[in-house]
Amino acid sequence: MGQAVEAMLARCDDLILVFRADRALKETSGPPRSGPDLISLAPGQVEGIIDFSQPEGTVAASVAASRLGCPLVSGTTGLDDDAFAALRRAAQDVPVCWSPNFSVGIPFLDGALRELARRLPRGWQIEIAETHHAGKRDAPSGTALRLAQTWRDERGGEIRYGRHGPSGPRGAAEVGIHALRLGDVVGEHRVLLGCSGETLEVVHRVQDRTAFASGSVEALRSLLRKGPGWYEWNDLARGL
Repeated sequence: MGQAVEAMLARCDDLILVFRADRALKETSGPPRSGPDLISLAPGQVEGIIDFSQPEGTVAASVAASRLGCPLVSGTTGLDDDAFAALRRAAQDVPVCWSPNFSVGIPFLDGALRELARRLPRGWQIEIAETHHAGKRDAPSGTALRLAQTWRDERGGEIRYGRHGPSGPRGAAEVGIHALRLGDVVGEHRVLLGCSGETLEVVHRVQDRTAFASGSVEALRSLLRKGPGWYEWNDLARGL
């Protein structure tokens, strides 16, 4: 994802990559400069941070954003409580947008699912299946969890992660989530809804990481015009 964001920024007329941070990188003077962390940066040297890393990287990016006084966009998934707390603390000082999926289509899928949850008759049930590449570190995906929460906000229910053995009949209020890891699949989310006699399926597929990179850059553009606070990608995407 870092490479995808860098390639996207190289095509932008209004944004320039000035520093890239990665634990595997040595300090260089650039351009762009690089290094293992953001500690060497001083206020005024960057105007925004895009983070796709791991939980500890998100904590470091949150601290740096507050110190540098610049917006933070984070697409890191599998975050623990400490990482989310760091993001929330940063949002007190600067604009912050975290999302498990920065593709433009997902906010509209999420909105459609909320509307379906409100309008479908009682008795309809939901299963969510997500597929990602074999190297993905967390399961289920943050997007699948977000979609499940959208349904639960309207309908309630308890999440059930997969099934095996003599699991018995499906509970009426279950929200099933299934994670598949296969080859180099960038990302697919399938929302399956059903009741007696019929089913409805909505699918979102990402063929290239450019979709996530483009969304994260658009999110940063939006945050550059805003004050400190927590901003949802669902809201920012609808304003594109």
